[in-house]
Amino acid sequence: MVRRSVLAAVLALSCACAREGGGPARLVVAAPMTGDMGGEGQGLERSVRMAVEDDAAETGLPPVEIVVLDDRADPFEAAAVARRAVDDPAVFAVIGHMTSGCAIEASRVYALAPLAMITPSATATALTAQQDRPEWSGERVVFRLPPADGVQGEYAADYAVNRLSLKRVTVVHDRTPYGLGLAESFRGALERKGGSTAGFEAVSRGDRDFTALVQTIEKARPDAVFFGGLYLEAGLFLKQLRAAGWRGSFMSGDGAKSPDLFDTAGAAVDGAYFSVGGVPVEALPSASDFLARYQKQWGGARPRTFDHYGYEAARVALRALRKAGGPDRKKVLEAVRGTQLRTMVGDIVFDSKGDTLRGLVTMTKADFAGKKFEVAY
Repeated sequence: MVRRSVLAAVLALSCACAREGGGPARLVVAAPMTGDMGGEGQGLERSVRMAVEDDAAETGLPPVEIVVLDDRADPFEAAAVARRAVDDPAVFAVIGHMTSGCAIEASRVYALAPLAMITPSATATALTAQQDRPEWSGERVVFRLPPADGVQGEYAADYAVNRLSLKRVTVVHDRTPYGLGLAESFRGALERKGGSTAGFEAVSRGDRDFTALVQTIEKARPDAVFFGGLYLEAGLFLKQLRAAGWRGSFMSGDGAKSPDLFDTAGAAVDGAYFSVGGVPVEALPSASDFLARYQKQWGGARPRTFDHYGYEAARVALRALRKAGGPDRKKVLEAVRGTQLRTMVGDIVFDSKGDTLRGLVTMTKADFAGKKFEVAY
């Protein structure tokens, strides 16, 4: 009798998780799949597919359908992608967006649906803070797994001053919500801790020639440079700095911590420091099974910086779908808000803004010979 009841409940849930017409519920992966950031989005897709397969094996239910939407790391395209996701009634949640600029623009579209957006990587403080502003329309739909830039900037500044004894730092950003926010957070914390800013400079996404900036830094002669931005500009900038003979320390955040950085910067990246929210997957004991299965399933490829967060973000969404009894967006959203889930990155609980309650940050150091990032103790 108990077995029949359980079977009936499973069948009912399976039916509830299908949209009208018999199709499956849909989970969107919204990220850059092409262009300079394409590798990051492709890694996220791989992780989400693993989570969906694991969920189907665990529940015995048909897997949800994954819809991949390419935002090209462009905020305008991200808004268009968001509208496509919202217009499909079978979509119950979005995993993404990866960059903060894209996440900020897209979240404003999702808020009106409402459709839960769970980001594994967008760390700009403004992403969740915007939901408190009077002009915000709709519901709170933003959730993120890594700590925000304020936490990471504070940690990086403390590491610079108290671990590396760096006092004068030139701070550079790429004008994006992520890069500028991280740079401002680092600068404020640096000065509170007794350091000083030798300059606060800006570049733009897509810049390739940093000659003028390199000359400015050579004149200022800081102990270090901190770069708030993504890996391509970070790598090219660092390579030109080293080519000019500058030998100070170089620091950046998780947006620059990409395996592609070794190809972009070459040997110039060796010894550079990169902070990252949480613990890197390769140094996380609880992620050993995920790491092994990922490499086996994807031809030996190493997970990228945020892939394990992507896997757990998908688990949060899938758990919410099951708890909601189907792809009812409001019910799924409520279920995500109430998440209490033990994962390889720790216990996931969100505060009222949708930020993680976990504030752990790790500093890593680039090893060019091994083409890897090691935890910097």
